[in-house]
Amino acid sequence: MKKRVAVIGGGASGLTAALMASEKCSVVVFEKQKKIGRKILITGNGRCNISNTGIDAARYHGNNTGFVNNVFAKFGLSETEDFFRSIGVPFIEEDDGKLFPASLQASLIPKVFEYELTARGVEIRLHRRIEKIIPQKKGFRVITAGMEEEEFDSVILSCGSCAYPQTGASRGGYELAHSLGHTVYEPFPVITPINVPLKALHRLQGIKWDCGVKVYLGRKVIAESCDELLFTAYGISGPAALKVSRRVNEGVLKNEIPEIAIDFFPQLSRSELRDMVVLLLEDKKKKLGFSLLGILKERVPDVLLSVSGIDPEKKNVLVTEKEIETILSALKSFRIEPGKSRGFDEAVAAAGGVSVDEIDPATMESKLVKGVYITGELLDIDGDSGGFNLQFAWSTGAIAGMSQLSE
Repeated sequence: MKKRVAVIGGGASGLTAALMASEKCSVVVFEKQKKIGRKILITGNGRCNISNTGIDAARYHGNNTGFVNNVFAKFGLSETEDFFRSIGVPFIEEDDGKLFPASLQASLIPKVFEYELTARGVEIRLHRRIEKIIPQKKGFRVITAGMEEEEFDSVILSCGSCAYPQTGASRGGYELAHSLGHTVYEPFPVITPINVPLKALHRLQGIKWDCGVKVYLGRKVIAESCDELLFTAYGISGPAALKVSRRVNEGVLKNEIPEIAIDFFPQLSRSELRDMVVLLLEDKKKKLGFSLLGILKERVPDVLLSVSGIDPEKKNVLVTEKEIETILSALKSFRIEPGKSRGFDEAVAAAGGVSVDEIDPATMESKLVKGVYITGELLDIDGDSGGFNLQFAWSTGAIAGMSQLSE
């Protein structure tokens, strides 16, 4: 008789695990939503940023990031590309090493998985939320919220994190893992927009600018990025903000409030920028705010000057050397303090989760409960924006699925 495997969760890691395990096992996927792969649909702005050529442990975070090296040594980017090619999904590369399906359609991925799983006899049960997993002398009893009960030889927990609940994400996976004795680090939102209480900044809503962003805790830089920054009605967003949001949210959570410094001209030195500003101020009859429109978008000069204590209406002839230095500081290191986190509703991923010290990276099997495997975002590993979280999901799911074949 074939080994019976329950996969809890029909997201990226669960679908990969199910497909791998289906080679020799009887597999059932339990998904609480009406469709599989709902979160996959929103990745990469609907194009599915499937991975990244820059996969490296340094792009991941958690209490034991060494775990990542062991995972990728077993199933890394090369194996992932081979796997997707085998099911008809070749990759293309875009900026910053981001990899996408050649079709540039996230909707393709769940469809391909559904086709492959069905063809291999995997049963996909929708609208099934798992309430309990009860270890037996041999195997496990899996109980749904509707009180359906069934026994399996092994269970793969691939429930995902609680980030972006609009796709059905919840804390259910953490609760199941905890009920089995696992340590769960409290999750917090990552890859999010950032609240900034400074109301003057909100006047820049809708403006996009390629900026350098540094996050300081005291004098120490704890995160930095250089990319497009989007000013919003509540603060900042866009790739530059998302890339540093983890350290910002972590600091706010610990009540160690960091400071964010925005460099509007990361490509210029302060000296080069000074020459440019001095040139703009040569027409002594013009007003300062108007003059700075020569290098800044509308509204930006007024906001930066006002926050810096300089009147935008001031004539250039009256601008002092000290004020020029203040202007340069605002352009090269405009300091703002973040507010409360935007929360899981706007988070691409979640930090925290099941301690990886309790998981064998060679198999993804629990060290506490034999026959239980835990994968993907449910674990205390989160990656940077740009395909890193999906790669971790594919890899851990594949390892868990393949581990069913060797038992």
